[in-house]
Amino acid sequence: MMRPEEIAVAILRRSWIIVLAAVVAALVAFVGTGGETKTYTVNARLMAIADPPDYWVDLYAKNRLASYRDIISSWAFISAAMENADNDISPDVAASGLSVSHNPDANVVQITVNDTDPQRAADIANALADEFVRRSVEMNEALLARPRLENQTRPETVAIVKLDTPSAPSTPNASRRGVSTAAGGLAGALAGACIVFLLVYRDDTLKNRTDLERHLGLPLLATVREDRRQ
Repeated sequence: MMRPEEIAVAILRRSWIIVLAAVVAALVAFVGTGGETKTYTVNARLMAIADPPDYWVDLYAKNRLASYRDIISSWAFISAAMENADNDISPDVAASGLSVSHNPDANVVQITVNDTDPQRAADIANALADEFVRRSVEMNEALLARPRLENQTRPETVAIVKLDTPSAPSTPNASRRGVSTAAGGLAGALAGACIVFLLVYRDDTLKNRTDLERHLGLPLLATVREDRRQ
């Protein structure tokens, strides 16, 4: 059994294997991500506001944010939004890069669209936001149009306000090529280290006087030099 210091020296002698494995793996990762398609991200925010301002209506709007998110993500809503926006974007394409989140603290729903075409990403985000605002206006108008007594106050409603009208971004999302290359290099170095350790661990040859004396338990009386002149 080799001593720890001997193992360390043996691994150090074969460190070129670790370096080579790391370089090869990094190159593979770099080339493999060379054809990575550029993507663009567009965000459009919608805010739910009590009209007229009221704590309980505001709290109701906050509790409804999750349902707003689900509505916007639904296939029927996406299809209607693309149709009403009068564009040629299919619901499949619009839904593929869509994600919707909400922030209860700010009563805000955020529509995020990722697409390889920056203009299409902006068109999808705006179409979805505009469709939700349009539906909110229609619902509030229908509620206000209901007959009510003369002494009955105006019904409280929740207004949806579009906070952003995003345009096509000019800068694509950050490439993950550098991260992938670094991760590949690290994985290659670990694989190379494992290979070197196995080579050292399975090497049971006797290489010097110290190995002979320790493993055989006998003193070395003489050595014979190899004649390289032949």
